[in-house]
Amino acid sequence: MNDEREFLGTEPIKKLLFKLAVPTVAAQLINMLYNIVDRIYIGHMPGNGSLALTGIGVCLPIIMIVSAFVALVSSGGAPRASIFMGKQEYDTAENNAVCHASPSGNRTGCTTNLKL
Repeated sequence: MNDEREFLGTEPIKKLLFKLAVPTVAAQLINMLYNIVDRIYIGHMPGNGSLALTGIGVCLPIIMIVSAFVALVSSGGAPRASIFMGKQEYDTAENNAVCHASPSGNRTGCTTNLKL
């Protein structure tokens, strides 16, 4: 097993959860703060600040729906990649992860997934 992946099978669950969750939570908090500060600056724009805030309010739900769909599609690849990693088929797991990680996907990885 690769050294950089070995800790996932040997570390205690609580330590792994903390180690993997903290960066995710920090990224979400930074993203939230960025959005708040962005709205403050846009709201203070001279002239059309309120119109710009309206545009953000209209577009944000659309962006959230698209992001939710992408998360739905990409989260389906994680269990498949884990199954292939458990079978020691690392190339197939990486192709599967690449296919589900991006909205456009890697055609080779997606084709491999469909054939399996």
